[in-house]
Amino acid sequence: MKIGKSLVIKVLLCLILFASLGMSQEIFADPKAEAATTQYKTSATLNLRTGASTKHKAITTIPKGKTVTYVSKSGSWYKVKYGSKTGYASSKYLKKVQATSVTTYYTTSALNMRAGASANHKVITTIPKGKAVTYVSKSGSWYKVKYGSKTGYVSSKYLTSTKPAAPKNYAEGLKTVGSNKQLILVTTNGTSTSNATIQTYEKDSKGKWKLVLSVPGYVGKYGLTSNMSEGGKKSPQGKYSIGQAFGTQSNPGTKLSYRKITSDDVWVDDSKSKLYNTWQSRKKTAGQWKSAENMNVAAYKYGFVINYNTKRVPGKGSAIFFHISSSYTLGCTGTSEANVLKIMRWLDPKKNPVIIQTPIKELSKY
Repeated sequence: MKIGKSLVIKVLLCLILFASLGMSQEIFADPKAEAATTQYKTSATLNLRTGASTKHKAITTIPKGKTVTYVSKSGSWYKVKYGSKTGYASSKYLKKVQATSVTTYYTTSALNMRAGASANHKVITTIPKGKAVTYVSKSGSWYKVKYGSKTGYVSSKYLTSTKPAAPKNYAEGLKTVGSNKQLILVTTNGTSTSNATIQTYEKDSKGKWKLVLSVPGYVGKYGLTSNMSEGGKKSPQGKYSIGQAFGTQSNPGTKLSYRKITSDDVWVDDSKSKLYNTWQSRKKTAGQWKSAENMNVAAYKYGFVINYNTKRVPGKGSAIFFHISSSYTLGCTGTSEANVLKIMRWLDPKKNPVIIQTPIKELSKY
């Protein structure tokens, strides 16, 4: 039987059309092409198989509510990645996870997170300067944010969308710390401010200073001075060794020599006393001084002595400590309890630690 040329052409055209339709069903079945990072959640316990049908072997079973990452599509089956495994799962039991945009802000100063959208609410925690928080919602000029495991409200006035630059390594430029392997650097923006930045540095095996910690802190109410006087409410500017660690609680794990404070402990601040600028027993030294600082206070729950005025020059200042503080001090250096503990546990007397306190513009002196 003869087959007309026109018939052959029609048959070929039909075959080509059929093939193209089949191909389009595989390639273009999902007009909204899925991105490689699209995620789905399982709506039921689901087998992940080696191929796109129930005839194929199950690689693993994915529990309900777990997230998988889309790879490609084959009919009603999706090739997905679950953990370290990749295989096929029925799209019937997969629900697309809607992408959410995350807005991140950074604190421009130490910032209180509160339980509500005003300064009248309880402080949940204090967020250090330069830390990232995740935006949740807005209430007037206050933002509800997430910081670590805590969620609360902060003033939007102290938030920026610009990520802060990494802290500068100031220790590398210092000339007076060649014999030291640990350094606490306390810097301020001038001599009259009580706000400070506290950084800790440690030398690595190559003798290079590495930044360990950078946190906000405080010095004396009226700032720093190189000319101290008793009761001046200023902190001493200079370089000092680290002395006795102390606390009203048991040793928290510091390598420094540690002394637990009792209700009998005082630090003599009477410039005319022979015991000036020393730690004494109230009962044993009664009558040998006219004024002394009570050591059994909350601020001294944990802390250590900054070895200032060790020659005990009368009137040049006494009881200079590094201790817990949430605002200016009367001559000491302070930061949060968590930071004090980190620093105390880090300090190692074998590494000859020192503390330098100075306005940032005068770092070249050290």
